Amino acid sequence: MSRKPYAVLLFALVLISLLTYWGWRLYAGVWRSDEIAPDIGGLARYLLGIIVLLVFLWYMALLNYRLAFRRWMHQGETRLYYWTWICVLAWLLFEVLQIRTDHEGEFVDENLLVTAVLLAFIIAFGYVADAFRTRREQVYLVQQKTEAELTALKAQINPHFLFNALNTIYNEAQRVDNETVADLIQQLSGIMRFTLQESRQPHMSIEKELQFLEMYLALQRARLPQRDTLRLSTQLDWDGEPTQIAPLLLIPFIENAFQYGISFVQPSYIDLRITVKNRQLHMRLANSLPRPLVARQGAGTGIANARQRLALTYPGRHTLDISQTSDSFIVTLTLNL
Repeated sequence: MSRKPYAVLLFALVLISLLTYWGWRLYAGVWRSDEIAPDIGGLARYLLGIIVLLVFLWYMALLNYRLAFRRWMHQGETRLYYWTWICVLAWLLFEVLQIRTDHEGEFVDENLLVTAVLLAFIIAFGYVADAFRTRREQVYLVQQKTEAELTALKAQINPHFLFNALNTIYNEAQRVDNETVADLIQQLSGIMRFTLQESRQPHMSIEKELQFLEMYLALQRARLPQRDTLRLSTQLDWDGEPTQIAPLLLIPFIENAFQYGISFVQPSYIDLRITVKNRQLHMRLANSLPRPLVARQGAGTGIANARQRLALTYPGRHTLDISQTSDSFIVTLTLNL
């Protein structure tokens, strides 16, 4: 027999023993005595009142956690709002208890004590629930990271061979003085090296992340034809202050813009602005939606995964706004690094 049936049997035995002991004590102390039999209906109403109170208190603590704690406690500038709300809640609880006791002066100290106990439970519930939520998210993030590493590992079909092949082509391009092809091969090699090696770290410097984006944008420019109906405008600014960022966090949005925003038939554009200043990242990415592509609704799995990574890696430290019109798609991201 496995351990689980033993655990179930042990739990059932202890529970039955506990209920039997309580029943015996109740019978010996109350029902077997010669005194007047207890009011069973009154006892049932009393127990029901306690159950209702506990359920009400539980839901109040849950609503406080979801609507106030998670909204304000994770940001230093809004944390004072939470404690202000706690003071208001304490006031309301005390007034409810005062109404229950008809504002009798002799119950003030008792109502204050009950208010303190209820408030302590509500506050403790918020911290405990948030600790469990954080733990679940950390476990999920580790699982996602492991799955991503396995996926990347499956895609790494002898990466050293690919790098060597690219170096060979690069040397051949330089031999025939084709600097354009040589530069493109060097950029592609840098992108592959970044994706396979650098991005395995949980965080990396913002400088390397921007360099990776510049290489990606350079390759995209090279493959696009030079046409007046096609406009690609990019600007990446960084104040030089050292800071870290989760790798490959911005590229899904940019890939989505090139996938859905470029047309060789109709006028199209991509407008990308990234600014990193005082460890605050601001990105605005807008792209056209040519008519043949409008029917392909949705932001795609790349943006969905990026949104999830932001929620897990930067909880309470980012704002992401995605809007779509009939002919444009706009992403605005503010990230506290």
